[in-house]
Amino acid sequence: MKTDVRGKVSNVKLGRTRCLQPLFEAIMNSIHAVQEAKPKGGRINVEVIRNTAQKELFEGNTTNFPVSGFVVRDNGIGFTEKHFESFDTADTTEKITRGGKGVGRFLWLKAFERAEIQSVFRSNGHLQKRAFTFCLSKNGIDPPNPDAISTEDSEPTTEVKLCGFHRDYQRHCPKTAITIAHRIIEHFLELFILKKCPNIVLNDELEETTLDLNRLFESEMKLETKSQRFSIRGMKFQLNHVRLAAPHAQQHTLSFCAHGRSVRTDFLVKLAPYLDPSIPDHETGQHFNYAGYVSGNFLDENVMSERTQFDISEERSALEFPDELGWPDLIDVTLPKIQKFLNPHILPLGEAKMEHIRQYISEKAPQYRHLLGKCKKAIEKIPSNLTDEKLDLELYKIDQQHDLELKNRYDKLLAAGDSKTLTHEKQKQRFEDFLEDWNEAGMAKLARHVAHRKATLTFLEQRLALQDDGNYAREEAVHEVIFPLKTTSDEVKPDQMNLWILDEKLAFHFYLASDKPLNQMKNVLEVDSLERPDLAIFGHPFAFADSSPAYGSVVLVEFKRPLRDDYNEKKDKNPIQQVYNYVELIKSGKAKDRNGRPIKVLQGTPFYGYIVCDMMSKLEEQAKYAQLTKTPDGMGYFGYNAQVGVYVEIISFDKVVADAKKRNAVFFEKLGVGK
Repeated sequence: MKTDVRGKVSNVKLGRTRCLQPLFEAIMNSIHAVQEAKPKGGRINVEVIRNTAQKELFEGNTTNFPVSGFVVRDNGIGFTEKHFESFDTADTTEKITRGGKGVGRFLWLKAFERAEIQSVFRSNGHLQKRAFTFCLSKNGIDPPNPDAISTEDSEPTTEVKLCGFHRDYQRHCPKTAITIAHRIIEHFLELFILKKCPNIVLNDELEETTLDLNRLFESEMKLETKSQRFSIRGMKFQLNHVRLAAPHAQQHTLSFCAHGRSVRTDFLVKLAPYLDPSIPDHETGQHFNYAGYVSGNFLDENVMSERTQFDISEERSALEFPDELGWPDLIDVTLPKIQKFLNPHILPLGEAKMEHIRQYISEKAPQYRHLLGKCKKAIEKIPSNLTDEKLDLELYKIDQQHDLELKNRYDKLLAAGDSKTLTHEKQKQRFEDFLEDWNEAGMAKLARHVAHRKATLTFLEQRLALQDDGNYAREEAVHEVIFPLKTTSDEVKPDQMNLWILDEKLAFHFYLASDKPLNQMKNVLEVDSLERPDLAIFGHPFAFADSSPAYGSVVLVEFKRPLRDDYNEKKDKNPIQQVYNYVELIKSGKAKDRNGRPIKVLQGTPFYGYIVCDMMSKLEEQAKYAQLTKTPDGMGYFGYNAQVGVYVEIISFDKVVADAKKRNAVFFEKLGVGK
């Protein structure tokens, strides 16, 4: 049977990020060769080859020279007649009992131009040598039938040189020898753990680096190993727990192996988010990362030929098919075993994390208090060392999920109420249990609402105080706390409006424009004027039996800079006159409803003007001239101008904040966030 090498290589799958897989295949071949020959002092040497053609571009940093290939040497069995015939046969079953799929060498040509092979081996008591090149030629092997010849070499040695690293793969290759060494160890970690790996040395001549991988694993990487056997539906598996020194492992991982080689690796941050990026040893304090390795006959039998993935479903298997397993089945059984192994180290961290979360909820986010009891497992999965902002986001997600679950319970409860299979007592008990959780969730929403109000008032007080630059904030800084500038109610979410600070009723409006010229309020008004009230609030239209619909009210709000006292009778210096002018302009215009239909601004439409400022002497003079009455508490003025048709109230900042606090005092007290 003839083999189309080009077609075979084309059909082999190799992702760009798995650029070292061909090297791993060459090393695995050497491991098998050494295991078969069983020489005294079995060894494998890996050499990194770098491209130095453009040396002037990389002066001063040898690791910048791109890796162009690798050389793998071993003192194993070599390319005997039997082994060369196996190599020359596509999809050979020669190594099937050891996981060989007969396609590893085709991965060489997926990432490299060619592989140059020289092998010295024993035949009938004599040393012979065979040399050839494996490439994308017609037969794949050049020369096609390389004969073995006698040699003066002193011992068996096989060298596989991978040459011409394709650029797409080369750019994903690690830059340093130490990183390549770590990748090799990680790939063959189970062999290192079980001490089934020959001595492997990696050499980078340009870096002047020589690394003994076995020693590196034992002395610098491995802190602890432990093996554990388990079964799933009668199928046996082994889980090797490994604690690796943190500098040598960047993440916690769970790998699934076939024939002693890692094939699939999952990052535990996705499966067990409660784990810190690195974990301190409970005795030494040294930080480590966890690596778990699962192996078993089931995995050996279901690995794909390229050894880059398994033929295992991503879905959970059905119970009626006991011989099938999906990834969820494997992971569900494995994760608790990992957690039990790590418990001596992670339990203290978990307790500290939970104490931090409890403290945060108690002091800053009481709206999540009910989650501590109802969603404990979900909270335990929150990662440690989060900022307050990220912690709040995680708690919010849990709260939203809890709300969804409550809604589903509510729907099921209603459905169960129509069922005759439930006794009255059981139905009553289920309803009472649901109501308890429902009420707690409702209280949490109220708590969130009250906490927001408390924080907003505190922020407003800070805006009103003397700033760090020795000045007071401008009126815009106060304005935007109440409502965002240069927006309308059609653009702003309800939770961004803090109109309740002025008056709870203002939240129920038809249209609101914030710092917008009157001629831009085209949704509700046609007025050819650039005058710009701070807030213009139009109440919902209502119908009269004998007239067109009209607005229920129009509210105008003007904010002035804290402690401003330069008021006079000029147009833009008299806030009371400003309000009068706005009213006259609006009354002169043509109003419209939501559909753009004209409606009347009736002469009897109530107009309210609020001036929010500090009570200064010049403003008080203007209030008296306008015949406004001082409020009993002395913190403002009020009155009605019959000629213009507007009720005007001057309110001090202190009164606005004080009144808002009084209206919410009971809620603040019950929530424990102060008055």
